[in-house]
Amino acid sequence: MSFEREHDEIMWAVEPEVTDGVVALPQPGGIALPGLRREPKPLTEKQLERRRRRTLTWGAPRADLDRRTLVLALLALACSLGGAMAVFGMSLTTDRYLVILLVPALVLRRGRVYLKDFGVFALLFFVYSEARGLAYILHPQPFYKPQLEIDKWLFAGHVPTVELQKWFWTGSMHWWDHLLIDVSYLHFVIPPLLAFLLWIRRRALFFRFAAGMLTLSFAAALTFLLFPAAPPWAAGHSLLTPTVTKIADNTWSTVGTNFSASKIIQGNPYAAIPSLHAGYAMLCFLFVAWLVWHRSWRWWVIVPAAVYPLALSFARVYTGDHYVIDLLAGYLYATLTFWAVNRYWRRNELPK
Repeated sequence: MSFEREHDEIMWAVEPEVTDGVVALPQPGGIALPGLRREPKPLTEKQLERRRRRTLTWGAPRADLDRRTLVLALLALACSLGGAMAVFGMSLTTDRYLVILLVPALVLRRGRVYLKDFGVFALLFFVYSEARGLAYILHPQPFYKPQLEIDKWLFAGHVPTVELQKWFWTGSMHWWDHLLIDVSYLHFVIPPLLAFLLWIRRRALFFRFAAGMLTLSFAAALTFLLFPAAPPWAAGHSLLTPTVTKIADNTWSTVGTNFSASKIIQGNPYAAIPSLHAGYAMLCFLFVAWLVWHRSWRWWVIVPAAVYPLALSFARVYTGDHYVIDLLAGYLYATLTFWAVNRYWRRNELPK
């Protein structure tokens, strides 16, 4: 026993200046391994100057914007948007929106900056829309059963689109049908409108949001090529869901929706997974929530903003355009895109 006691005493860490019988516990800082923590290198004068210029370049398109000019620009935006919707309905394509938003940009006297920023965004979005149609040309035969079976599994053998149309669809259009179709058309209105408002506030916010939109769009286009998914209305044509029909109407429009310079390749009727209606709406919600998260009044914005993706998703399921699994995939793609873009911004120290 005496040997064990002596052995134990030897194993204790004892400071030289500590009196006998008092044990000195190891300090947390003393067990850190040297060389694992690297101090950041100081920035050079050239790097500091480049960062300063980038911050100025990515600032507001008009730093001296006064309230009167802002109100006039918003009124011009409302007039141009309302006029376009009166002519084309709510199906506003990229080329149409490029002209719509040019009007308030000219009121701000920042037309050249607008065309530079939004022109590149519109060009890349046009490439995406053509890639979406190209995916259909390369792989025109869609999958019908996987998404249908997943919805049945999620809802205990029921398909939400089938059940909703049994309850509410009578074969003719009612006020709720028109309302839900108009809600689904917000897909063409809200994202570019949010992009422009962010651009007025700060160009860096617009660039960040546009990067998310484009990343999400091209990721979806690749998925459309690899896994073309038939929506519920297509399954109805194939008698897999015989009671489902595509509910569509746009009483606002006086010009055919095919009249657009942004369509060269035929559209993709089977681009259902992921649902970009759900994806874009979720991306808008995440971006707005991120912007106001540290504000004391954030819940007054976040809660109403959450209604947008939920209402739009319900409308798309009811009208026969999407299964619920399509929407969940869209939410997932948007969340991953939001995380990836934010991570890229932080790692490259881009202006916020």
